[in-house]
Formats: sequence, structure tokens, C-alpha cells
Amino acid sequence: MGETPPKAVYRPPKVPPAEQVDFDIPCSEQDLLRVRLRTYRNKIVDYAVMQLTSDYGTWEEVARIDCCGGTIHRHLFGRSGTVLLDHELIRDIPERDGAWDVVHDSYEGALDEMQEKWEDNLRRWRSG
Repeated sequence: MGETPPKAVYRPPKVPPAEQVDFDIPCSEQDLLRVRLRTYRNKIVDYAVMQLTSDYGTWEEVARIDCCGGTIHRHLFGRSGTVLLDHELIRDIPERDGAWDVVHDSYEGALDEMQEKWEDNLRRWRSG
């Protein structure tokens, strides 16, 4: 019997020809959202929205929504370095047809969720 070929997964265009931009959105004096966007042909083809907090002068990751491995998913972390939630599926990204649209259309929702839940994420991080 032959082996089953590995499942093909969405892979965004590389930089270049895609362009990548990183920027920060302050949430408070000690908290921010760091955004990484990769665009190609006027579409967001890859992104990560990361919540960071300054803990004794060091930026620590609290939560993240990103695209990799063919999915859009979330991660939650605890102050002790524990992973509270790893790769919780938000949406599968199709391998080809409509993949860029799925990623592009999901970015605003991911950004909104991270802005709306940053206090809850921070509270969870502090207790974890």
C-alpha cells in the first residue's frame, strides 16, 4: 500500500514579492498590540496580532491571533511561561481558491477581538 501524501496547506507569498510591515498599537502605558502584516496584490495574505505587556521592562507575549499551518488560530500565554491555549482554531484557510480572501477578510475581526479582549487576556496572563 502506498503512503498518503501530506495534506497541502496554505502558504502565503514570500517577502519579496510580498511586502511586510510591522507596527504597534498602544493599549495602555504598559500594553500594546504588535501587528505584522504581509500584503500582496492589495490583499493581506498573512498576519499576526500579538498582545504584549511590559513586565519589569521586558516585553512579554500575552496572546496572539495568527495564520500558519493553513489555519487562522489563537494562542494564550501565562505569566509563568505556560501555554494556556495553543492553536485554537478560528478558521481553516483553503489551500488555493479564495485563500487570500479568507486571510484578508479575517484580519479586521482578529484585530477587533484582540482590542476588545486585551484586559481579559492580561488578567488571564497575570493569573497563569
